[in-house]
Amino acid sequence: MNYISTKLLPIVIFAVEYIAVLIAEKLSLIIQHNLPGMNGQFYISDLYFYGIIPLVFIFFLYYTKVNERFILYWETLQRTFYAVLYSEIFCVVLLYLFKTSNYVSRAYVVIFFAMAFICLCISRQFLIKTCRRLNLMKEAVVFIGAGKTTQKIIDFTRNNNCFGINVAGLFDETPKIKDITEKYHTFRDLEETKDYIQLYKIRTVIIAVPSMEKERLLNLIEDLQPIVRNLMFVPNIVGMPVFNLEVKRLYENNMVLLGIKNNLAKKTNRRIKRVFDIVLGIMFCTIIVPILAIAAFCIKLDTKGPIFFNSERIGKNGKLFKCYKLRSMYVNADKIFEAYLSKNRQAQEEWNKFQKLKDNDPRLTKVGKFIRKYSIDELPQIFNVLKGEMSLVGPRPYLPREKVLMENWYNDIISVLPGMTGYWQVNGRSNVNFNGRLKMDNWYIRNWSIWIDIELLIRTFKVVINGKGAV
Repeated sequence: MNYISTKLLPIVIFAVEYIAVLIAEKLSLIIQHNLPGMNGQFYISDLYFYGIIPLVFIFFLYYTKVNERFILYWETLQRTFYAVLYSEIFCVVLLYLFKTSNYVSRAYVVIFFAMAFICLCISRQFLIKTCRRLNLMKEAVVFIGAGKTTQKIIDFTRNNNCFGINVAGLFDETPKIKDITEKYHTFRDLEETKDYIQLYKIRTVIIAVPSMEKERLLNLIEDLQPIVRNLMFVPNIVGMPVFNLEVKRLYENNMVLLGIKNNLAKKTNRRIKRVFDIVLGIMFCTIIVPILAIAAFCIKLDTKGPIFFNSERIGKNGKLFKCYKLRSMYVNADKIFEAYLSKNRQAQEEWNKFQKLKDNDPRLTKVGKFIRKYSIDELPQIFNVLKGEMSLVGPRPYLPREKVLMENWYNDIISVLPGMTGYWQVNGRSNVNFNGRLKMDNWYIRNWSIWIDIELLIRTFKVVINGKGAV
């Protein structure tokens, strides 16, 4: 069944992408025809509409490897964006060269770009969700190694919006993780690997033992490569920043050089991030300002005191700035908190570990609990973003008293602007301890791309709507 599914998947993807492009074309024409002030209605011949344009898009989607199984959601967005860009440029050139229409509408080109990107992203997510729900189109994979690395790869395919895998078997002479060995067939004799793969027509094998000796790894690759389609192995670089990893191939010497880039060290990338913050910040203001007005009215009705609570935070290069927040606590919150911790040892231990209290924080007002749950109290930080003191996405804005706790992470974290949201906020929020937050912020800084920012903003919206993990 897995073998048939993997054969069918390219056909299903082709059909879904073809329909998505047709829908994008039709929607774009409808919008363009209804725009005021158009000199004429733009049209496309049937040959181009139903044939050439969809096929060009499908070619570039294949060329940019949008539909790989082991791919993060933000990588999918990035690859889809470039596939649409290349396709549209190619199609516009064709329309000009062969004069297939009375004119090429610039409005249509812009609209079609947006519609194609949106339709392709939505259609891919719909296909993935459907396949996961029905347990279809999964690739059968054999793992060599039954340790933490294998567990992480399996978890990755479960937790990311990519086409899933079926674990067809584990081969390890000394399996280490009991949970996965109990769940999946585990073989202790590596000599059986080749026969097993040929018997069940396995096309993908992953060698997930980073510590494997070089000679043994080479022997395994030489044995298995002729009988499988995809052979992957995990090199011994676990823990390094890999999102911006560059691979240089020295073919004559069978050698690779791995380059690690710091994208935010480039002025061009910092400027792109800043423009991104300003444009989206202005757009978000139209939604945020009415919400702030309602929240401010409720705060004033609930308790006495100011509407805003502006606390000092550590900004870029260690410079302190006033971080704007709606007041969610009582005016005498510090005294209430000290008295509470002195009487509650468990709360004291929780505070020491997380620098937050997950439940029953006595400092919070009735309105404060609500606006904290849905992160409404942090919305005024949009003005910090517009002032250039914060970014939409970045490390958490840490308190000055937390500088001592940050230890060796401090210099990395202050190298960029703190963010309204970030990697840790959508990966556990208050369920992650203080040291875990520092590691997540460090991961973001070392692996930054504009596509990560887009994906984190989308995931933040989902987390906030659910009120998950907030305090």
